[in-house]
Order: sequence, then structure tokens, then C-alpha cells
Amino acid sequence: MDDVSHKREILKRRPPGHAGRCVALYDLAYALYRRFKEEHEIDDLNESITLHRDALELRPVENEDGDRSDLLNSLAVCLYYRYNELGIIDDLDGIISMEREALALRPQGHRNRDVYLYNLGIYLWMRFQKQAEVCDLEEAIPLLREALELRPLGHQWQSSTLRQLILCLSSRYKSQGEVNDLEDLVTFRRAELVLCPRGHSGHVASLHNLACDLRRRYAKTGAITDLEESIEVHRAALELRSPGDRDRSSTLDELTLCLSTRYDKLGIVADLEEAIEFGRAALKLLTRRHPGRGESLHHLACNLRKRFMKQAAMRDLEEAIELLRPALELRPVGHPGRSSSLYELAFCLSHRHDKYRVADDLEEAVTLGREALKLCPPQHPDRGLLLNSLACDLWKKLQYLRQAAAVVCPSSRSDRASAFFELSKHHWDRFQKQATLIDLDDAIYLATYALELRSPPEDDSVAAWVERLLKRENSYSPVMLDEAMDSLRALANYHRARFQSQHEMVDLNEAITYYQLILRFRLTGRPSRASFLHDLAQCLADRFRQCTTAADLDDAITLEQEALRLLDREDPEYDVSRRCLIDCLKTKFSSQVDVTSSHVSSVIH
Repeated sequence: MDDVSHKREILKRRPPGHAGRCVALYDLAYALYRRFKEEHEIDDLNESITLHRDALELRPVENEDGDRSDLLNSLAVCLYYRYNELGIIDDLDGIISMEREALALRPQGHRNRDVYLYNLGIYLWMRFQKQAEVCDLEEAIPLLREALELRPLGHQWQSSTLRQLILCLSSRYKSQGEVNDLEDLVTFRRAELVLCPRGHSGHVASLHNLACDLRRRYAKTGAITDLEESIEVHRAALELRSPGDRDRSSTLDELTLCLSTRYDKLGIVADLEEAIEFGRAALKLLTRRHPGRGESLHHLACNLRKRFMKQAAMRDLEEAIELLRPALELRPVGHPGRSSSLYELAFCLSHRHDKYRVADDLEEAVTLGREALKLCPPQHPDRGLLLNSLACDLWKKLQYLRQAAAVVCPSSRSDRASAFFELSKHHWDRFQKQATLIDLDDAIYLATYALELRSPPEDDSVAAWVERLLKRENSYSPVMLDEAMDSLRALANYHRARFQSQHEMVDLNEAITYYQLILRFRLTGRPSRASFLHDLAQCLADRFRQCTTAADLDDAITLEQEALRLLDREDPEYDVSRRCLIDCLKTKFSSQVDVTSSHVSSVIH
């Protein structure tokens, strides 16, 4: 008779009410669990889970032997195996509930508390991997910290606990980017390295991981000592990774990135030369289908472009272009690095155009720059760089078409702003004549960048700049105020036109924002306030039609009423605002009738 059959016979002799039934239920459940481990029959696991639950009902509270907490933990293990087999999230939720209750029955000072802390921490991390809810990490990290304190140096499970805590902190850092997590990661990576000395199977990986986190901390804090140490640690890891090591390419890539970053910081040409050397070596180790090949191609191309900027060797620029094209193919739409590869290729093509005056290079640079900008919404850290690059290329393109001799872009901030704003008006005029949407897109890009150049760097938004202008309006020159007004008005009109063509709410919202900023100014001696009131009212009415937010329609009515008060009856704009006001009032009355009718219908039915 096998063990499962034997345990079934014992359970039959322990009917409900028998003092030994709980133990018999558990023994059969455990025997079924062991048979599942050997034969992988899911029915055995399902029955084991059912028996565990039955046993738990007979142990509603904890006793001195800790039976309930042990049963909870055993049931959690069974649910874990079923989750691995079937992937049912309810099982994972059940595991966490069981482990939480079990941990509550193992208070501070209990000899096995560390086990329950660790188990719950792991299961929460697993659920985060599945659902990406940071609250699971928030709960897991303090549990694993406490478990680590209960497993000091020399404890057999210290290494696994430390590794799990590092995984959770690393996941939270990737999700939230908090420097404190990075600080802890560096501390725990050092501790992990102590547990994995030279000769240990995990030594090289520990070196690599510590170096990567030091490089990330440098990127956050700018402490050059972190970058210096990262380079030293990566060199040590590289020495231990032979040419046949499958992870050698990742260390070469990281070392390339660190050396390139140090070159950006200190300008040491030897760092750039070494970065290119290591970048080539990394690329040779990667097959065409390797997931890291696109990034390696991109980094090597960037470093060649940097050397071109330093030494003006065209062969570096040509090679960078050749590398960036396949890099783009490996970074399709949706890839987080696509915008940076688009920008780099556009930048290289623009510089090749400067050398050889091939129109196709400049045309392609503009096309790539437009695509890159679409991937970088407002507040994206690279958006300013992309706007500048595209604006310069559009400016060069216009000079080229005009066959102008001087194609050097203006250097001062104010001159560049004026040049790009004028260029935006050129594209706007062409859009109005030809209705080509790409001209409207370019007009918006150029006017946006011109506005950024006109607002001081210390103002983190256009709204903040306008607020400061309003507080000290009398102390600024009329020219500066007129330029601000011109930029705001142009962008409001451009975005409104694009909404009317493409019906994207983001454009309508932008237009509304710009019109609202314009109306903050005192408009005496400038274009009629009534005109801006009317334009804003129409935008709000359009948004009401899209979203049916009553406040938008009410605001539109108020604005049109104010516009009428400012206009003479003989003014042509008076009749326009009057008709629009009537339309808004009719819309409001109609929407109220609809609401009333629906209430009446519900009463009738």
C-alpha cells in the first residue's frame, strides 16, 4: 500500500469530531503534495489544498505547538505550486493572505519569524512581477529588511534574503526613481560582494551589478567618485570574464557607457577612444538577433559622432550613420530608445549635409526629427534638445531653398527665438495656402521652441514665466511683452487650427491654455481683448461638444457676453460674437431640455 492510500485509511478511522482528525487531514494532504512533486498530477495538488483547508477549519486559533501557522504555511506552499502550474492570480492572492495571517501568529521574538517574513516578502514580489502594483513592493521591502536583520552574517539564508531585498529595491527604483533606494542598493550590493568573494560563482555578477548601480547613482547625484569606482569595478569584472563568457558583452557595454559618460564630464579623449574600442568588442559578441544589439549599435554610433565633433573625421560620421540605421530597425515604434536613435541619426545627417550640401540628407534629418519629437511629449527631458535640432534643420532648409550664402543659425538666445518664430510664421502662411498638415506641425514645433527661448531658463513653465511678467509688467520693455503676446497668440491659433483638422483633444486643450494666458495681460494698445475672448469662447464651446462639461459652456457664454460689452454695435465682430452667444445659449437650453426629458421618462416608466 502506498503512502497516500495508507493515510486515506487512517483518515477514515478519524471521522468528524475525532480528536485526531486534524492531524490525519494534514498527513494525507502532505502525502498528496509529495506525490504531486514526484508525478506532477494536478489532481493530487488540488485535493491536498482542499484537505489543508478542511484541517484549518479545525484549528481556528493558534495553539502552543503552532499548528495553525504551520498549516497556513503548508497551504501557501501548495497554492504556490498550483500557481506555478496554472498561473491563476487568485492562488497568489490566497498565498499572500495565508502568509500574512501566519506572520501575525509569529510575533517578534518567535524563533521562526524570519522564515515567515521572507516567504511573505517573496510572494509579494511575485505579485508585483505579475501586476506591477508598487504597493506590493512597499509591503515587501520592510518585511525583507526585518528578515535580513534576523539573519546576520553567517546565517545560511542571509545571502538569499539579501538577494531578494535587492531585487525588490531594484524594482522599486526602476518604477519610481527614488535616490534613497539607489543608496540602499549600493550598500546592499557591497554586502553581497562580501558574501561572494573572488572564486565564488556569483563574484563576477556581484561586481557587475555593483558597478551598474554606482553608474546609476552618478547619473542621479553627479558624484564623480561613483563613476570612477564604477569604471574600476567594471574593469575588474571584465578581467574575470573570458572571451567565451556569455555575459562579457554586457560588461563591455556598461564599461563603454561609463567611459563615454566620463568623457562627457571631463573631456579626456583617451576615455572616448577606449569607449569606442570596447563598443566595437561588445558588438562583435552580439548576434543579429541578440536583444542588446540595438543598444550596442546606438552607443557605438554616439561615441563615433562625439569623436567626429572633436576631430572632424568624416569617416567617423559615415560609420555612425551606417550603425544608426540598423539600430533604428532594432528599435521599432514603441521601443523606449527609438527617439534617441532618431535624434542621433538626424543630427549626423544634418552635419553631413553641412559638409557635402546633399539636399536628401537635410530632408531626411528633418523627417527623422519630426518623428523623434512626436515620441517626446511636453516635459520629456530630451524635448528641448529635439526642438532645437529640428528648428535648426528647418532653418537651414529654408536658407538652402532660398539659395542663401550664409546658412549659419543665429547664436544668441534672443536672435534664435526671433529667427525661429519668423520661420514658424512662414510655415503657417504656407499651411494656410496649401493646407499641408506637415507645415502646421513644423509651425507649432518652431513657435514652441521660440517661446522656450524667450522665457528665462529659471522659469520651469510658460505659465510661470507669464505669471512673473504679470507681476512686473511695468518693468519690462514693450518689445518683450509684445514678443510674449505674439508667441502665445501664434501657438493658440496654430493648435486651434490643428484641432480643427485632426480633432485631437490635446491641441484644443493647448489652444485654450494659450488663450487663457493671453487674457491675463492688459491688452490696451494691443490686439483687441474682445477678439481673444471670442476665440477662447469658441474653443471652450468646441470642448463642450466633445466632452459635454457644463462648466465649459457656461464659461463660453460668459466670455462672449464680455466680448459684446467691449465691442461697438457697428463693429463686424459684434455680430459674430452675438451669433456665437446665441448658439451657446441654444445649446445650453437644449442640453437642459434633454436632461429634463430623461428625468420625466424615468418617472413615467
